[in-house]
Amino acid sequence: MSDTLKPSLRGNERIPPWRDGRIIGILLQIVFVVLLIFSLNWLFTNIGNNLDALGAGQFSCKEGGTSYRCAFDFLSGEAQFPISESVISYDPNTDSFWRAIGIGVLNTGKVAVFGIILTTILGTFTGIARLSSNWLISNIAKWYIDLMRNTPLLLQLFFLYFVIFLVSLPSVNEVRPFLGLPIFISQRGMNYPSLVPMASFATWFAFIVLGLVQAQLIWVILGKREEQTGQEANRGRWAIFSFLVVVVIGWFIAGSNSHTEAALVSRASRIRTFDDIPALIEHRLGVDVADIKTSLENGTLTQEQVDDAALKICAINEAASEINLTAQLRAADVPFDVERSDRPDQAIETYAEGGCEIFVASEATLAAERDLLENSADQLIVPLPETPVRVSAPKLEGFNFVGGSKLTLEFAAILLGLVLYTGAFVAEIVRAGILSVSKGQTEAARALGLSETQRLRLVVLPQALRVIIPPLTSQYLNLTKNSSLAAAVLFPDLYRNINTIINQSGRPIQPIVIMALIYLSISLFISFFLNWYNQKIALVER
Repeated sequence: MSDTLKPSLRGNERIPPWRDGRIIGILLQIVFVVLLIFSLNWLFTNIGNNLDALGAGQFSCKEGGTSYRCAFDFLSGEAQFPISESVISYDPNTDSFWRAIGIGVLNTGKVAVFGIILTTILGTFTGIARLSSNWLISNIAKWYIDLMRNTPLLLQLFFLYFVIFLVSLPSVNEVRPFLGLPIFISQRGMNYPSLVPMASFATWFAFIVLGLVQAQLIWVILGKREEQTGQEANRGRWAIFSFLVVVVIGWFIAGSNSHTEAALVSRASRIRTFDDIPALIEHRLGVDVADIKTSLENGTLTQEQVDDAALKICAINEAASEINLTAQLRAADVPFDVERSDRPDQAIETYAEGGCEIFVASEATLAAERDLLENSADQLIVPLPETPVRVSAPKLEGFNFVGGSKLTLEFAAILLGLVLYTGAFVAEIVRAGILSVSKGQTEAARALGLSETQRLRLVVLPQALRVIIPPLTSQYLNLTKNSSLAAAVLFPDLYRNINTIINQSGRPIQPIVIMALIYLSISLFISFFLNWYNQKIALVER
C-alpha cells in the first residue's frame, strides 16, 4: 500500500474511550445522578434521624397518637401571646397560631409595600440629584449614599430606634400638639386624626362612583367638541366641577337618610335631640358652652366644675357610634367623659348602675339592650345626626391616647431604616440607568425645547428603565427579606411572630418551613411582576 493512503487509514481509527467526548459526557451524567441520589439519601436520612431525636410529640394528633399528617395541628390551638401591632383584630386568648402567623404576614407585607414605594421615590430623586450640576445638591446626595451603603443596616436600625426615637422624643405626659394641630409625637409613637366611615358611607361611595363616571363622560364629550370646533373647552375644570357637585349632593342625601346612630337616655334627662345636650351643659355651668374656655382662663370657672358638669357617656370600645357623637360634641365645645366597655352588655350594665347618663351605639343595639333593663319604659332612644365620614381626633386620657390613628415607633423605625438603606442602592442604580442613555437623546430633547424636567420624564427615564429594572428587582427582594430585622426594634413581623410561636409551642420545624415558604412566595411574586414589567418595556426589534 502506498504511503499516500496511510493518512486516510489513520483517520478511520477508533478514538479511545477516555478521549471520546460523548462517552465522557455520559459518564459524567451518570456520576452526577449517583452523587445526587447519595446526597438526597444522606439528606433525608439525617432529617429522619433528627425528627426521631425530637420525639413523636412533635407530630401529635388531636384525637391522640402521632403521625406526620398531624404535624401542623398544633397551630390551630390558642396562641396565648400578645401582638403589639396588628392590621386585623387579634385576641391572644381565643385566636390561633395560624392567625398570629397571618398577622405577621400582613405586618411584613405592610413594611414591604410602603418600603418599596418610598424607596423608589427616594432612590429616584437621590439618583437624579447625584447627577445635578449644583455642587451642594450633588454632594449631599453623594454623602448620603456613601453613609448608608457603608454602615450595617442593623446598626442603623438600632441608632434610629434607641437613640433618635426613644431618647429625643418627649414622654406622653410632656407631649404637645405638633404645629398646633391634633398631632402628637411622643415615645409612644405618632397619634394623628383619622377618617372613620359611618353607616351611610356606602351610599355616599355610590355617589362618588357616579361622580367619576359623570366626569369621565363630560371629559369625552367636551373632547369631541374640541376636535370639531378647534376651541378649548376647559375639560378638566368642568369634569372636576361636575364630580364635586355630585359628591356634595350625595353627602347631604346619604347623611339625611341614615338614622342608624342613636343614644339611650333617661326620660328625666329631657334630652330629645342632640341640640338639647349643649343646653343641658349650659344649665349646669351657668355659661354658654362657647364661653367655657374663656371662663376657665379668667377664673370664673374651675376645671373641677367643668369636669363635674361634663356629659358622661357609655360607649363600646372602638365603635363608630362614639366617634360620631364625640366629633359633634367637640365641634359644639361640649365637655364630655367617655366610659368604654368591650361588649354592649358591659356598657348597658354601667349605664344601669348610673356610671353614665347616655349610652351611645347603633339603634338596633340600643333597642336590644334597653329591653333587658328593669325600667325600660323610662328609657328613650334618641336619634343622632350622622354624616358619611367623621374625623376621629386623638385625645390624651390618663397615660395614653384614645381616638385617631397611631404610627408606632417600631413600625416607623423599621420602615425608615429600610427606606434609607435600600434607597442609597436604588439611587446608584437610577444614576447608572440615566448615564446609560446616550447623550444624543439629551441633546435632541434640548433641541426640541423641552425643559430639564420634561427631558427626564419623557425622554431619559423611559429609556433608562430598561437598565434600571433588573437590578432594581434585587433591591426590592433585599428590602423584603431585610424586613426580618424588624425583630431588632420589636416590630411584630413574620419572623418575630414565628420565633415566638417556636418558643411557645416547642416545635421549631413546622413554623420554620412555613416562614421559608412565605418568604419564597413573596419573593417569587415580586420577581414575577417586575420581570413581566421588564418584558413589557423591552425594545422590540423589527
